[in-house]
Amino acid sequence: MTNKVWYELTNIKYGEIYLTKYLGLQRTLKKTFQILTLLVSLSGILGWKYFESYVWVAFILIALVQLLLLVENQIIRSDKEIDEISNLRMMYTKYFNKLEVLWTKHQYDQLKKKKVMQEYFDLRQSYWEKIEELDCKLNIKRYKTLMEYTEIETNHYLNKYHKNG
Repeated sequence: MTNKVWYELTNIKYGEIYLTKYLGLQRTLKKTFQILTLLVSLSGILGWKYFESYVWVAFILIALVQLLLLVENQIIRSDKEIDEISNLRMMYTKYFNKLEVLWTKHQYDQLKKKKVMQEYFDLRQSYWEKIEELDCKLNIKRYKTLMEYTEIETNHYLNKYHKNG
């Protein structure tokens, strides 16, 4: 049972950190995309006089902006999806905090194994099912670079606060 709680704790911490990094990436992409769209639109508008004899250039810029607007939600998460991912991250955080309390009580022999097992499965039932449901709905992509940084940060946290895990 000790290993089960520990592995669940590490898995949830990893998920929480990954979602934090993923949200940061999505928000950065969204801002960059909006700025890029604005710049392309502005260049088409301001360059109209310059491209007067080359009207096709202005039309290409306008078409490019429209194309970017059409594919935006295919490339970047919508505001609603970002909010849902934020909610999922908070669910991970709450679950992690409960597991960490359970783990700590278990490590300091404040709970018997039977009680640990009961609380663990109660937590899993009340939190993990909701987390999985939302996680499946959102279909969060795994990026290798984010995963590597998440692994390092998770290990750092666990080594710092739970040396005997």
